[in-house]
Amino acid sequence: MLNLPIDQDELLKQMASEAVRRGEEVRATVRDLTLKSLHGRQLTLAQIREALRTVTEGVNIGAAKSPLDPEALLTDALAGMDDALLKAVDANRLALQKLTDDGHSFEDSRMKKALDELERYEDTLFRTVKQASAGATEKIRAQWAGVLKHTKLEGTDTGAQVASTLEQYGAQFQTAIHDSRTAGLKVAHAMTRNYATLVSGVLIGLSEALQQTGGGAAKSAARQSSTKPSAVKKTAAKKTSVKKTAAKKTAAKKAGARKTAAKKRK
Repeated sequence: MLNLPIDQDELLKQMASEAVRRGEEVRATVRDLTLKSLHGRQLTLAQIREALRTVTEGVNIGAAKSPLDPEALLTDALAGMDDALLKAVDANRLALQKLTDDGHSFEDSRMKKALDELERYEDTLFRTVKQASAGATEKIRAQWAGVLKHTKLEGTDTGAQVASTLEQYGAQFQTAIHDSRTAGLKVAHAMTRNYATLVSGVLIGLSEALQQTGGGAAKSAARQSSTKPSAVKKTAAKKTSVKKTAAKKTAAKKAGARKTAAKKRK
């Protein structure tokens, strides 16, 4: 028997679409689905863009089909993606902390690359959602434009956390460079060749903890978006049985009526 691979991105897109269409726990569900899309990926900007694009495309479809206010749906969806990226920032921060605590030493260029990518998280969120909205209906595109403009003015939780992290590790990085130049010591860095993989592992741990503390809205979306064949068959069987019973009763009544009419004629 041929086992075809499951397109996980397509499945997550469908789940996001269904959650937004129903309008139930949109923020929590979109957060969980975005985190699921990030799982199994190296946490680079390119992979983050792919995850955000997948979820946004699902959101577009669901918002277009929903009878609810699209602006409210898109606002909650964007907040959910922001929440997911906030966890990714936390994962970076914890990974950096672990590496520095373990005394790892590495080149300043690697540290600079990590901080540069982290600084672009918020912009990546806005750019990716805007690009993914290009394939939506005209109404949804217009709503996205308004939501993105408003959110940019207020700023995101991801942007705030990134700024805090950069302030902390950026200062340490500058101090390390200064020390290396004055004392002739090798610059300590907080990156390794497998840094993105390490951050991905930390993110999975954070996501699992979130699920255990009441998160799991994506599971509900999965259940709602799938139809159980067995239940459909049982329902159909019940309907058929009811029809047969009704038909038998009708036939019996008609036969009885014919017998009564025949006796009266006699």
